[in-house]
Amino acid sequence: MATPETILIYSYHNHPPFVTGSYKGLTYELAETLNKQAAGRYNFQVSIVPRSRLNYYLKNWIEGNCPEASCEQNWIVPWVNPKWGFIRGTRDNYLWHPLFTDSNVIVSLVTDSFIYNNPQSLKGRVLAGMRGHRYVGIDELVTSGEVTRIDGNRERDNIMKVLVNRVTATLLPASTMQYLLTNDKEIKAKAEQLKLADEKHQIYVRHLMLPETRTDLMQLIQAIPVQQLVNIELPK
Repeated sequence: MATPETILIYSYHNHPPFVTGSYKGLTYELAETLNKQAAGRYNFQVSIVPRSRLNYYLKNWIEGNCPEASCEQNWIVPWVNPKWGFIRGTRDNYLWHPLFTDSNVIVSLVTDSFIYNNPQSLKGRVLAGMRGHRYVGIDELVTSGEVTRIDGNRERDNIMKVLVNRVTATLLPASTMQYLLTNDKEIKAKAEQLKLADEKHQIYVRHLMLPETRTDLMQLIQAIPVQQLVNIELPK
């Protein structure tokens, strides 16, 4: 019997619901589902890496120099979007498989009069952001000094900053917020203190991204119902 080809599942999403513990979370469930479907043809292995390292690994793909013989083609990247900086060459040299629609939600205190309608709503306010993340329409206001931004390394920590009134608001994926409201005891207990804005900062579709040469992997992925690829409940 032929040795299965190792396919790396690169992901920089190291937070819930994608990673929820040691070898737990949607990324690991995805690997399990793909390995079951592969039936020995492929061996999908999770590799959690920072975005900067992922950019280094996929440098030639991102710059549009692939596919070439020197380009690694044994990888897939889940939970990403075509607009997130993976295409800097003259064309899109990937295959994309949609997984689910997510959004950035703005979270503040119920007792605060603050209401988010658009980035301009944050003027004069303090926002807890994620270190290294870019926020459309907000970064410009931070640069101009109209919004104060305090960065953290974990979405949960930023929510706690809201709860102790250190910041006006934070923004995070709806999928992450739902997981924390359901599974984090402290945040669940204080859920009534938190207000999720009706207006989303951004709405986007999370995809599986893979090399355009790997139509074999795409066929395997497309054969699996999306509900089996990703089992998730989002806020109403």
